Amino acid sequence: MSSSSVESVAKYSEVLFNTLNHVLIGYVTIYLSYVSYMSGFGDMFTWHIFLCSVGYQFFMAESFLTLYSANSWTMSNSPDTKRLLHWVLQVIGCVAILIGTGLEIYIKEERKRSHFKSDHAITGLVSIVFIVLSMLNGVAALYATKIRHIIKPIYIKLCHYLTGIVAFVIGMVSLALEYSPRRMGSVEHSNMLISFTTIVIALTLIGVIKTMFGQFKGMCR
Repeated sequence: MSSSSVESVAKYSEVLFNTLNHVLIGYVTIYLSYVSYMSGFGDMFTWHIFLCSVGYQFFMAESFLTLYSANSWTMSNSPDTKRLLHWVLQVIGCVAILIGTGLEIYIKEERKRSHFKSDHAITGLVSIVFIVLSMLNGVAALYATKIRHIIKPIYIKLCHYLTGIVAFVIGMVSLALEYSPRRMGSVEHSNMLISFTTIVIALTLIGVIKTMFGQFKGMCR
């Protein structure tokens, strides 16, 4: 098989897996939204589940994919448009996550319960810290060329990628820790959601890791 044929197969494979990723993201988001609806939006804890779920599972995942060359719905957009979409989705996702987390903190305060004791709560807190760091790095990345005399733009971008990856992965793990059979309806649904979430994490990070690898190669030249 020629090198061009291999590249063509690799390209179509990326597009295929990217499409699968969108399907899984949509399915899990809709399922968690349904679970929230059935729990009743009159309860603030339901809003915690819903906002954090859509924040990580949909908006953060899709914000990563906007910059991926094999992403089906942005591959024809210009780099500036991709960056704009990335920012819009990131901001919406982060706001949803912060509000959802704030509601849970408020609920525990009202009930006089201790904070950040469970694995879910601790991983959620760690993710929030890295979300804040990623957003700060993202702002710095916007002005990277203006402060290049202080620090090279590539270092700012790599730091932004790394903090974003950590925030996303730990946040998704935090969600998965709450996919209990009691909340998700059955053991089968719980296992399915954990499996789909794991696949989404892996497929979502392909583009970012490729970009980082390319930049590392550039640094080593």
